[in-house]
Amino acid sequence: MTNEKDERVFLEAQLNWVKQRDALLEQIENRLYEMKHIAEQIASDVDSMTESEMHQLNERFLILKTEIAELESRLHIHYN
Repeated sequence: MTNEKDERVFLEAQLNWVKQRDALLEQIENRLYEMKHIAEQIASDVDSMTESEMHQLNERFLILKTEIAELESRLHIHYN
């Protein structure tokens, strides 16, 4: 009886761990798609953009890059 309970607790913990990793990966994916959109926007509109617009997009891109690094570090923390 105790062995089944221990196994259930273990499996529930594993399921929770997988759900947490999945949520982090989804957040990373969302930011990567936004970065892709920014890169495509710059590539297609570079001649018509003002310096201010380019600066704003670059700033957003760098923020997303930082957020991804933070999420990735949380992903590794959950892994260990």
